[in-house]
Amino acid sequence: MFFKTNDGVSLAYQDTGGTGTTLIFGAGFSGTQLEWQEQVEFFSQQGYRVVTMDWRSHGQSTRTSKNLRISRLAADLEELITYLGLDQVVLIGHSMGASIIWAYLSLFGETKVQAVVAVDESPELLNTPDWPNGLFDISWENLPLLGPTIMHHKMTALPVATDLKKQLIEQKKLHPFNEDLVYPLLVNHLCQDWRGTLYDVTLPQLFMVGGQSPLWPAGYQEAIKTLLNSDSAIVVVPTSGHLIHLECPAIFNEEVVKFLQLKKL
Repeated sequence: MFFKTNDGVSLAYQDTGGTGTTLIFGAGFSGTQLEWQEQVEFFSQQGYRVVTMDWRSHGQSTRTSKNLRISRLAADLEELITYLGLDQVVLIGHSMGASIIWAYLSLFGETKVQAVVAVDESPELLNTPDWPNGLFDISWENLPLLGPTIMHHKMTALPVATDLKKQLIEQKKLHPFNEDLVYPLLVNHLCQDWRGTLYDVTLPQLFMVGGQSPLWPAGYQEAIKTLLNSDSAIVVVPTSGHLIHLECPAIFNEEVVKFLQLKKL
């Protein structure tokens, strides 16, 4: 399924339908909605309405150089919510998908959102004197040199299920990711600082951390803990790398559904 944004870009999405609480899943940079296959099956069986989407220039969505900014992707998310007539949703984002959620909350507020799940993402990606919890060793000073190398790093600590990995490879053959085209989005993503937004959020948030994630310094979640409200929680999956939903889908699903049930969602 597709819908067209107000700047003329066709975005792919899937919607299981139903009357349960709506969960909207968003992938990270270069990721696609196919990554959430195990979550779509599990959560729809639990009675939830599950919506996934491909960001602009990702997956099956239109390839474009237009408006490749985190704020515009947050606007795309709001347009999808409006297009589907949704309200009181739960937003679940992996990596850059979590940053898009924080941008959404900054721009559109919490009115349509009941809870947030952020998966292995730092609210500030560049390392600074007051935030040594950013991506690899990347800072404002070396960003032009190290930024283009990010996608060459191994992101996982555990293997992805063979069948799903095969599907993801086939999809990328059919809908190749143009890293050069989308690089401005990555740079824009890297330059954001969502700590203030995170601190201001009044919604319950589940923050999931890959214990073996190669992106962040060990224990970075301790700094994030100081930004979360008392209705939020942090869960570390000790054996997982950056892609918790793909590496440890059963644990991921169990922790998210436990969080949702605790919040009566």
